[in-house]
This record gives sequence, structure tokens and C-alpha cells, in this order.
Amino acid sequence: MGVRIVAAIMAITGIVMMAYADGFHGDSIIGVALAVGSASTSALYKVLFKMFLGSSNLGEAAHFFSTLGFFNLVFISCVPLVLYFTKVEHWGSLSTLPWGYLCGVAGLWLAFNILVNVGVVLTYPILISIGTLLSVPGNAAVDVLKHEVIFSVVRLAATCIICLGFLLLLLPEEWDSVTLRFLAAFADKKAEEHGEELTESSVHTRSRSRANGAVSIPLA
Repeated sequence: MGVRIVAAIMAITGIVMMAYADGFHGDSIIGVALAVGSASTSALYKVLFKMFLGSSNLGEAAHFFSTLGFFNLVFISCVPLVLYFTKVEHWGSLSTLPWGYLCGVAGLWLAFNILVNVGVVLTYPILISIGTLLSVPGNAAVDVLKHEVIFSVVRLAATCIICLGFLLLLLPEEWDSVTLRFLAAFADKKAEEHGEELTESSVHTRSRSRANGAVSIPLA
């Protein structure tokens, strides 16, 4: 639990450092708050999913996410309408909306959810976690190559901190005891090898003494 708390703190620290690299202003603070809230809500959702549904097969996972998508369509689709009619957001002409980007993001988000949630059932959870971890440096590479974003030292350190926090979350539950057992076994193996070397050197010394005609007299 302590390691996971440290990992969560490191992830939030990396997000704040990203905002610091962009310069703190109104949009940056809102972005940090939305990112932290999104990550926290996603973590709560995954914990509750594991708690109530547990290990599900492919059919159960497909049924659950189909039902979840239906409820999102019914209850979440009204949020943009409420924002529009309350004058919080303003919509221009429908032709001016970036439909290509919107459809692309929706398609990629659908593919991500299918691969993550169905992949856990078909493969191994740690494999999906590593694939999710690779999205952080992957997005950074896209920013550098596509948008020509210059990575400062702060931004690079923030990326490394986020990746390190993610790796800490991938540690198994009994990683500390496993590490201690491995170190103990490694130390025992080194001690045995050292003892064998001492024995071999002692035998070699005795054989050389006998060859030279030396006689060893035991002392009382």
C-alpha cells in the first residue's frame, strides 16, 4: 500500500511538473485539475470493477461494457445539451466543428477500451499494464515528431517520474518478500562459492607442500 501511495504521488507530481513546463495560467490549472480528477475517477472505477465483477470471462466483459455504453449514451449525452442551453458553452455552425478529430478520438478511445478490457481476459493483466505504460513515451514521441514540441528538462523529468510511478504500480503484492528471498539466496550462493574457492586453494597448497617435501606438524 505504501508503494502504491508513493506511485500515485509521483504521478500527480509529474502532471504538475508538466503544467509548470507550459507555464501556470488559467487553462493550465484547469487542465491539471481535469487530469488528476480523470485519473482518480478511472482508478476508482477499476477498483470497483475488480471488487464487484472480479475475474470475468469474455462474454461477461462484453455484456458489462455494452450495458455501460448504453448508460453513458442515456445519461452522459445530456450534459452537452445542458451546457449549451445554460450558455456555458457556445456552439457555432455544425460544419465548423472538427468532425475528423472528434471521430478519430472516439474511434481510438473505443479501440483502447476494447483492447484493455478484453485483453485482460484473453492475455495477462501485466501485459496490458505495460502496453498502457508505453503510451506515455509514445505520446511524447508524437509530440516531438508531429507537433515539434521541444522537451525541456522539466518536461523530460516529469515524463520519467510518471513512468516510474506507473512501474511502481506494476510491482506484485509480495515483491518485498520475494526480493528479500532472492537476496538471501544470492548471498548463500556467494558464500558457498567462496567456501569452495577456499577449499580448493587449501588442497592446492597442501599438494604443493607435499611435492616440496615439507611436513606439517599439528600444534597442540
